[in-house]
Amino acid sequence: MSRTERLDSEEFVQLLRRNFWLILVMVASVMGATYAYLSRQTPVYRAESAMALTTSEVRISQINTQMEVYDLTRARVETELDRLRSRDFAERIAAGLDLFQDPAFLPASEGGPAIDSPKRKRAVVDKVLSSYRLERSGESLVIAVIAESTSPERAADIANAVIKAFVNSSIANQTAGIERSLSYLTDQIDSIGEELTQAQVDLASFIRDNQLDDPDLAARLRRERSHTASVIEVMDSRNENGTAERQRLQAELDELDTQLAARTLHELQLARRNLSIELMNTRYETAVERLNLLEPQLDQVDADARQITVAEVPLEPFRPNIPTTMAMALPAGLILGFILALLRSTLNRQIWNGAQATHVSQLPNLGNLPRMPRRGLMRRLNPIAFVNKFPRSDFAEAMRSLLTVWAGQQARDEMPRVVMITSALPHEGKSTVASCLAAIAARDSMSVLLIDFDTRRTGSSRIVGARGDRRSLEDMTTGKLSVADALMEINPDCGFDFICFDQRTRLTPSNVSNFRQRILPLLHSRYELIIIDTPPALGLSDAARLGTLADSTLIVLRAGKTPENALRQGAERLDDSGVSVGGTVVNDIEPRRYRQLNLGGSYAYY
Repeated sequence: MSRTERLDSEEFVQLLRRNFWLILVMVASVMGATYAYLSRQTPVYRAESAMALTTSEVRISQINTQMEVYDLTRARVETELDRLRSRDFAERIAAGLDLFQDPAFLPASEGGPAIDSPKRKRAVVDKVLSSYRLERSGESLVIAVIAESTSPERAADIANAVIKAFVNSSIANQTAGIERSLSYLTDQIDSIGEELTQAQVDLASFIRDNQLDDPDLAARLRRERSHTASVIEVMDSRNENGTAERQRLQAELDELDTQLAARTLHELQLARRNLSIELMNTRYETAVERLNLLEPQLDQVDADARQITVAEVPLEPFRPNIPTTMAMALPAGLILGFILALLRSTLNRQIWNGAQATHVSQLPNLGNLPRMPRRGLMRRLNPIAFVNKFPRSDFAEAMRSLLTVWAGQQARDEMPRVVMITSALPHEGKSTVASCLAAIAARDSMSVLLIDFDTRRTGSSRIVGARGDRRSLEDMTTGKLSVADALMEINPDCGFDFICFDQRTRLTPSNVSNFRQRILPLLHSRYELIIIDTPPALGLSDAARLGTLADSTLIVLRAGKTPENALRQGAERLDDSGVSVGGTVVNDIEPRRYRQLNLGGSYAYY
């Protein structure tokens, strides 16, 4: 894209101004469609609650059935979050809020699952899971529960029910763990107690059966053995080994040794049994102690989390957020409108400036005329009255510049005398240009004649305020009507002469030729400048025929209105007809753009 084709800031502003109504309609359409769509949406309310997990976790040791405290780890937090998102947890929430039997939460459709069917239960659980979500910021132990529902009360109930169910679940789990430990300790105490009792009974029988309750029995047996051994020793010294008494005493000594050995064995067994009973008693006391320590924990169970924010019933729906969405729809509409405006500008082959006119027509652009200001809200000043009232305005200076540039196309001693003002299409402002050009030339002390050959629209006649009957071209060419008699009465502030022909006038080649041969020389002798206002070049052949009367022809086009094809075809038609086309004139340029581009004079004071 060349530099001249780039969209600069001024062209961007002009693009917006030219397509203001398109953008406005697009914005209104987008916002209207957005509002219509939002108004049909079911309002969704959002409620938020929050809970803080405890920094530690209390668990019952499986080794010694004691309460132990563990630091809360990231894995534990993630586990709790997964539990909060599980179907079992959602089912607990639904049961707590009695949603399985509530047709308002999940309406029962015709032919759908029954209220108590497993399929409906799964559907309710699915909707509960989709009704809330969890948020956690970084490594924070605070978990936010955000619930959404078409009912504001239901949204708050779900948000609070999630935390309530989690707290109750953690309490129930800890209570169940303590109760299992208590039950285990109770069973252990009963079992150990029975074993201890039985061991004590067996010990008593063992003591009684083995006479271990007589502490002097061993001493007596030892004394008897010592006495018997002494007697045997005396008898052996007397050589009484073979006597019956000696044999009896030996038998008694052996019996005493047997009893002493049995006594020693029983005492060892008694010691082991006492130790076993002592250990069993220690176990019993330890279990009782643990039981006594664990039982009070049932009344002091702390939840794994505490609720720090209670969800309140929302007063306004969260979705659709009409103000915010409409605020977003506004720039969206503006962007879409601008895209359409840009597309329209790309597809629009209308002419906006002199450079574009020159590129299309291959003719020099001789003038850029700003739009005249309006008078009041809608009306504009009469062009000639405006030029006379504001001779140093942008428009007047641009017209003066046009006259100078056009006259300078020829050598100084060959200044053109006749100029034809035409356009490719109607409503391009050619009559305004012709009338104002005549007024400017008259203000420069030139004798000027303006001839209105546009017998159908007679735009110049309305501008100059012509009064009376219009003349006949045939009467002038045949000599029935003199040039002086053909002049019409116009507003005195115009400063130039004016001729207008009636609608019956036919611009045939013979009539035009007669006018050029008989009338035009007379006009040359009386006027320094003759301006001819003709019909548009396209659609009629009048402009091509009248072009033979002029030394030079100017094609007027309206900025932003004249299509490129119309200008190109109009210029080609005139050129094919042998008309000398001097250049183009861009009319009705926006005043602000006209000044910023410095296209005209600098003496404006209105």
